[in-house]
Amino acid sequence: MGVVQIPVSSVTYAVKGQRLLSGEGIRSRIERTPRRMSDKGCGYSLAVSEDKAEASESILRKNGIKINGRRNGQ
Repeated sequence: MGVVQIPVSSVTYAVKGQRLLSGEGIRSRIERTPRRMSDKGCGYSLAVSEDKAEASESILRKNGIKINGRRNGQ
């Protein structure tokens, strides 16, 4: 199963988002956003498994965390 990176607007939101996802039983990790994507915000993303990407984005948006796209990871 693959990984999806969800870039967020700040490192503060990355930490908050990771806590929110954890509270919903979704494992995630904070990663540096690849340079080619960092023009869309800060340099941090939340990495989640592909099958949890939609639910993760929904949870983040409901809690006011701005998402700056999506990228399939390694």
